[in-house]
Order: sequence, then C-alpha cells, then structure tokens
Amino acid sequence: MSQATFKLVYDGDALKEGEMDVADLAPALLAMGEFVRASAHAVYGDEARVSVKVRATNEGSFEVLFAMAVDAASHAWEFWKKDDVQAAAQLASLMGLSGVGVGGGAIWAIRKLRGQPAILKSASEPGSVEIETPTGLIVVPEGVGRIVVDRAVRLALERLVADPLEKEGIDTVIFAQGERAEKIQEFEASWFRTPLTIEADEFISRYTRAFSIMSLHFTAGKKWRLSDGRGPAKLIAIDDEDFNGKVARNEVRFAKGDILICEVVETSRRTDAGFKSEFEIIRVIEHRPAPASPPQLPLAGSSES
Repeated sequence: MSQATFKLVYDGDALKEGEMDVADLAPALLAMGEFVRASAHAVYGDEARVSVKVRATNEGSFEVLFAMAVDAASHAWEFWKKDDVQAAAQLASLMGLSGVGVGGGAIWAIRKLRGQPAILKSASEPGSVEIETPTGLIVVPEGVGRIVVDRAVRLALERLVADPLEKEGIDTVIFAQGERAEKIQEFEASWFRTPLTIEADEFISRYTRAFSIMSLHFTAGKKWRLSDGRGPAKLIAIDDEDFNGKVARNEVRFAKGDILICEVVETSRRTDAGFKSEFEIIRVIEHRPAPASPPQLPLAGSSES
C-alpha cells in the first residue's frame, strides 16, 4: 500500500481570528475525502482501495494523508498507471496536489476551463488527451482527463472549494505538497461548480434560489408547493435529510409566506411537446420566517379596553 500527503489551507479574514465555523469546516473536510476517493476511482476504477485521514496543523490548515492499494493484475491495466508502490504519489500528481506532471493536474485543468464543461479528445501523444479551454488547447495525462470529467469529483470539489470561497471571510484555498502549491482565489469559486451536464436531450443545472412557501407537507416524500416569483407555484421535492429530519422532529416552524433559500437541481428534457423541467431541492441553506403581523392599534371606540 502506498501513501501520499499534502496540505489543505483555507485563508481569509475569518481565519485571522483563529476560527472557522464548524458548519463550513465539516462539509469541506468530508468533501476532501470524497475528492480523493472519487479521483482514485476515476483513474483506477474498482482496482483502488483508499483511506483518507486529516490532521489539523494550524488555523484553517490541515495535513491530509491518504493511503491506496491497487490491484495491478487487472486485465484493464493501462501502461500509464503506476504500480501499487507509486500509485498514491501518482494520484496526487494527477489530481493536481503536487504541481508536477505533464501539463499540470486536474485542479490546474479545471481552472483553465473557467467553468465550462470539459470535452476530451484524443492526443497524438500516447496516454494523453486534449481539452479545449477558453484560452486554448491543453494536453494532459489521460488520468487528469478522467478526473476532470468525473461527476463525483466535481461535486466533491464544489463543497471543498466553491462553497467555502463563497462564505464571508474565506478568500483563498490552497493545495500544497512540498514547495509546490495550487492557490485558488475567491473570484475563481464559480469555476469549481459542477458544470452544466448535457446528455443527449437532457440538461442538468445547479443553482441557488429563494422560494416562498405556498403549501407544505410534513410527510417524507411529499412535495412542497413553492413559488420563486417566476410563473405559477411549483410542486418540488425536498431531498435534504438534515432539513427533513428537523421537520419530522418539529424543530422548526413554518407558515405560508416563509422563505427558503435552497440549492436546486433542475433537469430539463426535450419532449415532443417541447422542454419539460423538473426541480429538486437538494439542500435547504436557510429558512427565513415571514414577518409577524403588526399588533392592532388601540383605536378609540374599539371594544377592547
């Protein structure tokens, strides 16, 4: 089993106080493990077995150790893959955590893409692929290409990079190994959002939107009638286990007119009758109760004393 280590650093005004909200930290660290495991699966498939450990070193700074065992006897083994002894170091390079490798790693390539979907093309050099970016064509190892287009990888990077950078007080995320570092700044956050997926005539997009509650259900699986102010109200499923758990335990109260700030997945499909869209709320970010009605003024002549 091989091992590799790298540093993950969050920086900004919030970290200068020596604190990072646990609500921001916990999802990011979980996403770090998912990023490593999804990358290993994208490159090595089911041949890889990965464990990830994280240790805090300073405020906002963490040392990540991952160990990986690879079955090199698989018939699907390509020549560009490394043996078990070197597998973890090579994966770190392909992910872009070490800053080495042909043309850079996956994090470098994603920054080059600037939010646009990656389309891979064969390259003349064996074991490499071409990716068209807004600034021109780049050539990367095939393993980098596999990581860049892997949906599980991109979803993990959203929580690891994009979400923290959109929080007040965090403006930089750094991946470092030795003297090499990949520094991602606040303005690049949207580049690490999962790009629009286009499969045949299906289009999938993710975004944040505010909804007003028109009617609600407290039974699991039931859809809520919500309005975003654009056309008629929609019946939308809320697939947020934490939120649904609070609802089931009566930990939150709702009323018509309350606002929910939500992360939404919209799936649009082309049909004979035109486009049809379905909406799913995957995370309720915030619940804002409707303003309370002002008390009535004690007017003269009223029956109340």
